[in-house]
Formats: sequence, C-alpha cells, structure tokens
Amino acid sequence: MYIHGHFYNQLNERIEVHILTKGSHTPNMEIGAKDSGISWTDDPVDITSQVSDTFDVLLCQQASVRLLTKNFVPDFFCASCRDVVVNIYREGECLFAGFIEPQTYSQGYNEEQDEIELSCIDILTAMRYAKYRGVGTLGVSYRGIKATAKQRTMADIIIQMLRDITKGVDFKGQGKVALLYDGSRAVDSLEQDKYSLFSHLSVNELLFLGDDEDEVWQQDEVLEETLKYLNLHIRQEGFAFYIFAWESVKGESPIKWKDIVSAQESVTTRQCVDISNSNVVGEDTTISVGEVYNQLLLTCKTESVENVIESPFDNNTLGSPYNAKQKYMTEYSCDGEGNTSIDAFDAITHGRTTNYDGATITHWFVRVMENQQWRFPVNGTGSIMQQYSQSGRNQQALPNALRNNDAAAIIAFGKVEQKCAVKDNAPISKVQMTNYLVVSVNGNGIDNNPAKVFPNEQSLKASIPRAVYEGSASGGVFSPSDEKTTNYIVISGNVILNPLMPLTDNFRAINDYQPSEAYAGTGIRQWWHHTVPAKNNRNKYYTQQWWKAGTPAEEPVWDKDTTQGLVPFTESVPEEIEFNYSAIGDGTDRISKVAVLACMLIIGDKCVFEEGDGGSPDNFKWIKYFPREQCASDDVYYQQSFTIGFDPKIGDKLIGRKFDIQNNISYKMGIDVEGMAIPIRKSDKVSGQVKFMILGPVNATWENITRRHPTFFRHTKWTSNTISLLANVSSILIEDFQVKVYSDNGMIERPGDSDIVYMSDDKQQFVNRKDDIEFKINSALTSDECRQLGVAQGVCMSTPLNLLTGDGVVNIYDHTTGRQAKPEQLYVDSYYNEYHQPRILMTQKLIDKKGGYVSTFAHYRHPALGRNFFVQGITRNLESGEAEMSLKEMET
Repeated sequence: MYIHGHFYNQLNERIEVHILTKGSHTPNMEIGAKDSGISWTDDPVDITSQVSDTFDVLLCQQASVRLLTKNFVPDFFCASCRDVVVNIYREGECLFAGFIEPQTYSQGYNEEQDEIELSCIDILTAMRYAKYRGVGTLGVSYRGIKATAKQRTMADIIIQMLRDITKGVDFKGQGKVALLYDGSRAVDSLEQDKYSLFSHLSVNELLFLGDDEDEVWQQDEVLEETLKYLNLHIRQEGFAFYIFAWESVKGESPIKWKDIVSAQESVTTRQCVDISNSNVVGEDTTISVGEVYNQLLLTCKTESVENVIESPFDNNTLGSPYNAKQKYMTEYSCDGEGNTSIDAFDAITHGRTTNYDGATITHWFVRVMENQQWRFPVNGTGSIMQQYSQSGRNQQALPNALRNNDAAAIIAFGKVEQKCAVKDNAPISKVQMTNYLVVSVNGNGIDNNPAKVFPNEQSLKASIPRAVYEGSASGGVFSPSDEKTTNYIVISGNVILNPLMPLTDNFRAINDYQPSEAYAGTGIRQWWHHTVPAKNNRNKYYTQQWWKAGTPAEEPVWDKDTTQGLVPFTESVPEEIEFNYSAIGDGTDRISKVAVLACMLIIGDKCVFEEGDGGSPDNFKWIKYFPREQCASDDVYYQQSFTIGFDPKIGDKLIGRKFDIQNNISYKMGIDVEGMAIPIRKSDKVSGQVKFMILGPVNATWENITRRHPTFFRHTKWTSNTISLLANVSSILIEDFQVKVYSDNGMIERPGDSDIVYMSDDKQQFVNRKDDIEFKINSALTSDECRQLGVAQGVCMSTPLNLLTGDGVVNIYDHTTGRQAKPEQLYVDSYYNEYHQPRILMTQKLIDKKGGYVSTFAHYRHPALGRNFFVQGITRNLESGEAEMSLKEMET
C-alpha cells in the first residue's frame, strides 16, 4: 500500500508524508482525499531528537505521524523493521527517512474517526533490529557467515550495513544515499590520507560474531563501537549521513566533507546565529548547568585470542553422530610359545576358560566423533563423515574405511582388559574413552624396497590434505606492536607412530579349524610357534576378532568378512627403530626432531615456512603465501609448509611409543609453556584470517639416523640400508592437540589479569568520576605501554589493523588538534576538556524554515549571556514551523 499526502504549515511551507508498505505502490491512497478515509490531525508531524548528551555516538531521531482514520488499517502494523518505509519532506527536501517501528502500532475503535499515531524510527535506530551480516534472517546461517569471516576494512563494514538497510528507503527519488566524513581523524598527518581513515583500518569480523548466534552483535552496536573507538559520531538528515567529531562542529572553519562511497566533496559554511526576538518562538528558554566530571575512566574490553584454531577435541564443538560407543574389536593374546600357551590360545579363541596367567582377552570399544570445524577428506577429496557416518548406523564402517583408505578422522577408543586366570572378580564399572585424531598410513611392511614400499610418494601426494580446519576461532593482528616483543604460536599434544600388528592368523581361520589329534601340523598345532613379537622381547600368540552392529544399542555380532580393521594403540606391541639423530636432505645434523606430519598454517597473506632441521624456533619463517595456481610446481607449493614431530632421546624407539610433540621452548624465551613454538615478530606483519591443514604423513626414512626430503611426500636418496618409517606404521595418532598463541610480554614479568584502563589526570581532592565508558575495539600496546598500564601483552581480536603499516593500530592522527596519539587517549582528553568545567545547557525554540536559522552545524550566540553554543539535537514541529534546539556551551 502507498499512502501519501501533504499539507501547508503555519509558515506556508509544503509538508509531505509518504508511506510505503511492503514495497507495494498499490493500492494508492492519498491522505485527505474524499474517499480515502484518512485525514490529518491538527498536529500531524514532528521529528524528535533522541540525543542525550555528547557521549552519544549514534545521534538518532524519531518521527510521529498523527492521522485520523475511519477504518482499521492493518498495513500499519509491522512484524519486522523494514515492512513500512516513511519519508517526510519539507519544500521538496527530505527531513526524515526511516521506518514505522515494528510491533508497536495499535488502533482503538471509534464509530466516526479514530486518531492514530505512527511511531517512526530513523535508519540509525533501525539498525538495532538486525544482527551483523544479517545473521538469523532467512537464508543466512551463523555457521556459514562465521566460516567466511575475514579481516574487513571499516569502510566495507559501514558501507555494507548502511547500503543493506537503506535499500528501498528513497522510493520517491533515485535511491542515492550519501555517507559524508569530515576528515577529522586519519592514520597519519598526510593530507592525502585525511579522508581515508575507514579504508586504512580493518577489523576482524569474528569480533562481531561471538561464540554462538546469541552473541552476534546488532548492527547498531557494530557501528557505534567502530565510531566510538575513533571518537566520531554519526547523524542522519534525510538521505545523508554525516560522520564527524564534535571538535569539527565547535570549530570556526567551514566543515569540508567527502563522501566515502562516491568521493564527492561538499562544504558546510560556518554560520553563527544570534538568538533574538526575530528568530525566537515563544518566551520559554530553559537554562541549566551540564554534568561536570573531573575524572574520566575508559576501560578496554579486550577480546583476547588464545586458540589460534579450535582443537579437534574441543568439547564445545566435538560431538558424535552416534549416541554411544560400541564394541569394535577383541584381542586374544597368550604370552609364550609352548604347549601351555597354545592350548590356552585354543581355549580363549573358542569360548572356553583357562587358568593360564599369560592369557588375556581385551575388548576394544570405538565411538566415531565429529567436529563441525574440521573436515577430513578421503583420498584428498570430499568428507569421510559424509561418506560413512551420515545415517548414524554401522559405526564400524568408518574405522574400517581408514584401514583401506588414506584419510583421517576423530575416533575415541577405550578398552576392557580381562586376565583369563581370574584372581579378581570385581566388575569393571567404566570404559575410559580417549579421543584421537587418527591419520591412516597402512604401511605394507616392505620397508627396504623402494619399488614395493607403501605408502609411497604417489599415494602420499594423492591423499593431500588429510584434515582441513574450517572453523573461525581466531583472527586479527598476530604480530606484536614493537620489536621488543615476540609472540609465539605454540603447537602441543602427543603423537604416536602406531606399529603394524602381525597376527598368528586371522580369527576366522583359527576359530574355524577342525579339531584333530594333538600332533604338530593339525588342529591348533598348525600354528605351533607362529608367534608374533611382543613388548620387552617377548613372543605371543595373537589374533583379532572384529565386530559389527547396526546401531550402538544393538548387540554386536562377529563380522566374519572383516579380517583387518583400524587397530588402536595397544601399548603391548614391540617398539621398533632406534633413534640416533635426524637429518634433512642428505646432509646430517645433530638436532633431534623426527618429523611426522606436514602442515600448512596460513594467516592472512602469510604462511609458515620451515627451513633447516626445524629444531629451534628460528627455523620457522613467515613468508608470503601463494596459492597452487601461482606456484611453478607442486614441490614449490607444498614447501610453504612445516612439520610437526617429536623429540626422542638417543636410543629411544620411534615406533610404538607415545611422545610429546617436539618442545623447542627454552626458559629464556619468556613463555611458561611446552610445545613447538613458531615465533611472530613485528616485522612479520602477520594478521588476518587463519587457515590450517594437515597435509599428510612425512615420508621419512631410517638408516641409523632419520632423514626427510624438503618436500614432505618425497623421500631422500635410497641406499641398500634405507628403511621407510611409514612402511612399518599402521596409523599416526594425535592426542590433546592444541594450537595456541602466547606472548613473551617484552621479556617483562607478567602482571595479573588487569583491565586496560585509560584515566584522565586529576589532582583535586573531590573527584566526580565517570567510569562507565567501555571500548570493545581497542589499540595495540607496546611493551613499554604494557608496563606503564600494568597489563600483559597478547594477541587481541579486538585490535584493528593499520593497512598502511601492516601493524596493529597504536595511534591515529587528530586533524582538529594536530595530535598523534592512541584513540583511547584522544577520547579521554577530548571529553575531559569538555566536561571538567561547568558548561551551560540551553533549550531554545526557534523559527524553523527551510534555509533559515536552524542548522545542525551552525553556532548560536546568546547576547545576554555572551556565550556561544553548538547544537546537540533538534526537535521539529512541522505544523507550527518551530524547532526546539538543544544547545551546549562551547569551550573557550
């Protein structure tokens, strides 16, 4: 419905109101027309300022349209904010553009005419009804938005929000909206950068998206916090938005504006109006003294980054498509190789009891886990979860698939171990499950023939990547603010090279044998001395029985078709391959790092590159990242990576033992943590969105020492004594995997967790303090500033990035005062100057006519008081042609 009409006010000016409901121009109804049933009241339109004081950032206004109607008008009731658009014009100039406030309209019943009042809100107010990026609206998912979150310029953020919400607001004109900036703040003092502030500063969108959908910022909060950080304000007049500093409003010079969208320039000339009988309406003038603060406290609410990526084992994001664990595999084991041992083995594999102390039955349970932030391709593509775990049935299918494919997954294992010689009949009350990130290797045991070894270069390359982090746990500025400070990304956890598990024979063959006389070669004796190695140089008879179930609630049954599955880390297998030292390429060194997994970590346009042996933090460099299509070869592309490994001692066995991920952190580095540290320095200029991939196992070889090729899936030169490590590995298990960020705090002893507080200096005995000011976007701190403020350094998502320098914002330039300082300091100084002494507040009604005395950016002088005032807000009555001015005394 399109409802419109006009009237002439007491100053004989034409006032027009246009109302469009749900974008439809039909039916077309004119207010005051004979058959419309709608007419004007005696006081039809006013526009009211919602400004409380100069601390307000969004200087909003509301409008009221009062009509008489004979009928109920259901179109005036709005379910959502943008259902009904309202434009109010005076003499062809738009004074108000906005919407009818949603879910507030009510209409009584009257036999003749009913007076209704339409409460209208401007664009700035309407932004409170929408979440950032439209999260929660039809077709916009929180997960999808967060997955694509990135570092965006403030200009992009502001322009997109205003463009989205103003779409269709100017339905009478050309739909153009101006976004004018006064150039009062900039990243530096250069004239060429004066109006480019919003294009030169970027913020990570994750700051606005929170940890879940309920924490997503409303759009008005995003705009308010962005401008408040820069001590700027925004006011809407019709279809134009003005972004300015109060200092510009109070200044004597004309205000030069530049549209940050179209780059068009305009000027507001300075006008000082004497308040006199010729322009005053009525006899009422209200004068009061404004609030006085002689101390201001500004608290920074920092959004610190701890996790660079979400751990695959994070309880907040880890779940399972299956409602419980289920039995997956049973181990039958008998120590020794004599008659007693094989007879006991015969008994336990056929459901009979035995009192042999060396006989053990171990039931393994499995639960397939899923983390929505991680994707695990199969043979390099797709997702193993989508292929095998979408129905919530046949849980054994996915771990079985890992035995036959080059892939990875998150799997929880637990076991119940039963000694067959029962000496304690106490029941086992709980199965302790442990989560692992399992990377299948499926070595074939042929470790000394390069033509037959598996996995090989081709298979390892074809299965890239094994795991892709698709979450958005962090972003922002990772480089510190000065050269005295170093930040570190620290990778920690445990890693296991899970060995191949040889069998006496598969369970089906042993279980199905035909009993015969007890002599060698028949019955159970056909496996006489067919033992396999066990830990501590022992031998044992050993086999595995595999189970299946439609659902975890069903009783599992023997899966006779499966003779090989995904074997958990049993800790009873022999450890293999003794470590001496590690080498890269064909040269050797004495640094003990065994590389296990190749990974790629990309932040913004930089990635981690590992040079040398990777044994010390200095071996990691940040280089510009190039996608595959920009690289000359696969080798060039995949060398933009680094390796995760472990640090064994000389004499340790590499396979079959749990190791901590390599620790390269010394106490001299100033971070109290263990793990593999990747340094980030100021000169690295690391900032932006985080991407992480596990590319695959490192194709390491062993020949008294371990060697690896600079390209992880290739191996070094093969000799007659070379052995492939991966050929002897069934899978790689990662436990407690974490990737976090720490700071050495400029090598200064870390203080407690104190808030960052900026405070105006005050030496008076009586203090009237304003302490409710909070910044959710805040500047980076140098080590010296941290020491002065008594706070610790860290990586903060709430720190904007200066795109000209590539560093976190440390300071900006204020063109109104000629100072370069931190935005927080400029903010406190500005308001201290305004509020530390009493200022007169005056409310005065003036004649309001187009091109007359009333202007947002004019100055007003009261001759009797001898004081000059600036405008805080204007409330207009368009019928009487008067404006109530909220004025505040300017500092002298």
